[in-house]
Amino acid sequence: MPLAQTRRDFVLSRCLYFQELHLWPLRMTLDPQGWLENFAPEEQGHAVQLLDSFLFYSDVLVDEMFAAAFQSLSTVVVPRGEPFPRAQSMWRAFVDSVFITYPTGENPSITDSGIEFAKKARQILGISEDRIQPPEVVLETLFKAGTPFPVVFVDDFVGTGHQFITTWKRAYNVPSESGASFQRFASARKAQFYYCPVLCTSQGFRDIQVSCAQVHLAAAHVLPLQYSALVPDSLIWPTHLQPSAFAFLHTASKRAGIPDTNGLQTDDWQGYRKLGLTIAIDRSIPDATLPIFYWERNGWKPLMRRK
Repeated sequence: MPLAQTRRDFVLSRCLYFQELHLWPLRMTLDPQGWLENFAPEEQGHAVQLLDSFLFYSDVLVDEMFAAAFQSLSTVVVPRGEPFPRAQSMWRAFVDSVFITYPTGENPSITDSGIEFAKKARQILGISEDRIQPPEVVLETLFKAGTPFPVVFVDDFVGTGHQFITTWKRAYNVPSESGASFQRFASARKAQFYYCPVLCTSQGFRDIQVSCAQVHLAAAHVLPLQYSALVPDSLIWPTHLQPSAFAFLHTASKRAGIPDTNGLQTDDWQGYRKLGLTIAIDRSIPDATLPIFYWERNGWKPLMRRK
């Protein structure tokens, strides 16, 4: 049996194994074999490697990572060296007083992913429902409160960081406070602000740190630039496939009819802002992921359909 066929069978068998363990969803959600049928015989080497590099984070993994990101805040909230009873009391006081909110797009929508994670804060972290609120409500409550309380933004994924930065700087309609924003409040008063996404690109992490200096960013996992399938030193491609990887992605994406907007649109063949990722989180696919995985037009069979 040719080596390429052996490699293809091995990767497909592993996909099936992940599905049987429920680490990956069943075939009705994720179809590896059907997706490979999109590619010509001479493209199979790259396609199989791309499939093998696809990272799917199941809801169980996402929940654990979310809890870990939130729990990591204890190292910031509790000073090093505190006796355990005192440390435990300080962390409990933080959890009991914190407000949970989420970043929103330029046009806030009920489909914003952060809303789903705000619900997880109640289900997984045990945060009281009355302290899980939209950003405008939390900001208004902050301005009204005599003593600032800690605020934690939650989300599943940070790509460019633009959504959070926009939320942080956005002026909200708060009574008696013209031009009220989280940034303005943080600059004027002592307050604790945190951001706990599950996954964050190194680019997004850096840009948020620069633009939102008063926010402590605690992601469960920060994705290095090498997680992109488009960079010269990508972890996605072995040495023998790296030189032709970009041309493969461009040719296959063009055949599928995926637009080329230089990364400016969410369906750009390189992913939004050319991030070129190969990930899916629970049953959603970030805009930063290559559309070649979820494209459904022109007869293209998706590996996974977007929620």
